Amino acid sequence: MTTHLMPRLSALAALAGLMAPAPALAHPHVFADARLEIETSADGLVTELRNVWRFDEVFSSSVIMDFDMNSDLQLDAGELASIGDMVTQSLAEFDYYTTVTVNGKDIDTSLPETIKVDYQDGQLLMFFALIPKKTMPLKGKIAVGVFDPTMYAALDFINDEDMAVTGGSVGQCTRKVVRPDPDEIIAQNQASLTEAFFETTGSGDLSKLLATRLELECK
Repeated sequence: MTTHLMPRLSALAALAGLMAPAPALAHPHVFADARLEIETSADGLVTELRNVWRFDEVFSSSVIMDFDMNSDLQLDAGELASIGDMVTQSLAEFDYYTTVTVNGKDIDTSLPETIKVDYQDGQLLMFFALIPKKTMPLKGKIAVGVFDPTMYAALDFINDEDMAVTGGSVGQCTRKVVRPDPDEIIAQNQASLTEAFFETTGSGDLSKLLATRLELECK
């Protein structure tokens, strides 16, 4: 991949986010419809956090131009794997845009496999599952948010049903989808959300403020 491709792929690789303007001044350049599934087991554990991102057609077309090495206007298995490998490595620094807390405490997750990439009906799709590093019971208040802290990519959950609980313990918790308004949050916190804040705050902290998230209340 040549150097001039980096800015175009920043929403995927989270690399141009490091070179882009401060998040307070940034606006999304790439848009994706997202889905999150919190997979549960019959014995009341969270087993996986499954993410699906479907990117807009304009950006998807630009990825074909950059990764279509054999110039057949398609992305074959090898080319898709190259995108997946690059994104997997690059998004690790940003926890794959996913934050997880239980009763306000951060929960560490890991990505057991590379991000899978496909191209369907003119749009690039990405699939991946995060696994809690420690046993994660469905107890207390669980919040799972998805957000690009560089604000280069907008990951949009169109319907509340696009953030779902699946598996053996579906009915164990009550659920609520929270959709923060970034402009409102920034306006309410202008004194603290300075450029220095964005330079010193971790991506997870910013995501907790601005991420669309699924909140579960579990007994």
